[in-house]
Amino acid sequence: MDNSLKIKKNNTLTDGYLPISAGKAILPDKLINALYWKFEKEGTSFKISMNELRELLGLKHGKDDERIYKAILILQTPMQVRDFSFKGEDIAWLSAPFLNRALKRKEGQNFIDITLDDMMIEALKQKIGYTAIDINICNKFKTKYGLKIYEMFLRYYRLPNREGKEVGTIRKDFESLNNKFCTNHKHPSKMMEGINRGILEIEKITDEMLNCFYHKAEKKFVFSWHQKAKYQKLRIPFNRIDEFLDYYLEHQKDLKINSMLKYKSGLKQKIIEDKFNDLDKFYRGMLQWKYNLDPSDYFDKKSGKYQDF
Repeated sequence: MDNSLKIKKNNTLTDGYLPISAGKAILPDKLINALYWKFEKEGTSFKISMNELRELLGLKHGKDDERIYKAILILQTPMQVRDFSFKGEDIAWLSAPFLNRALKRKEGQNFIDITLDDMMIEALKQKIGYTAIDINICNKFKTKYGLKIYEMFLRYYRLPNREGKEVGTIRKDFESLNNKFCTNHKHPSKMMEGINRGILEIEKITDEMLNCFYHKAEKKFVFSWHQKAKYQKLRIPFNRIDEFLDYYLEHQKDLKINSMLKYKSGLKQKIIEDKFNDLDKFYRGMLQWKYNLDPSDYFDKKSGKYQDF
């Protein structure tokens, strides 16, 4: 099995919510991620062993299967999607479940057949935007508050806002959070109790630190966080990478490359991950010989990174 277990979850699902009957149970939310992972690899219909499904959900024992069956029932609750096309026809509104059918036969009971609703999946595929999620991390959460706030944090991490540079923020009202957490809180203090538990769980599992307060005038809960540098290992300015690669390739002889675009893309990824051999040698050479600059003036010894010029 792929150890990373990463998915690109469509934001219609990331922003969506389960029926309030799901209550505090966190397993249905994890099941959505698990089935989405299988869908990305195998399509809308697939057979999966109970062992693999448990592993995708972070479960270890067969005694958890009854919890899985209950989670499946929750995912068969219809959701609504508007304005998409299906097989050449324009659809104004659709009410259908994400999970259409789950079937376990008497023969071969270690496997379960899953069928996702093809029209719902097509509608989701046509909606712009997704959130990259690691299922292994999500499976560590024990509370619905922690998991749903964390997914919201990933969804809106770099959303432009008015709070200023390197600060992320999102505002949510009572109704949207009650829907997200499957709760029915009436007072900010009760909602904040759950939110604070979730924030503490996020910090414990991921080391990400979030803040939240209730804005009385706006009647909204305000979540905020510090935005880390997008490419933390990158040691040269991002906007100089393509120029640097052109300079580097000009000084390489006898290169036999089938696809220059693919080759440069691979080199760019190595630069971003700080795995490019002789980066300092060639970048300093570009500064010195192309721009007549002293490389030492643009190199920060403390961080090991180059400033732009």
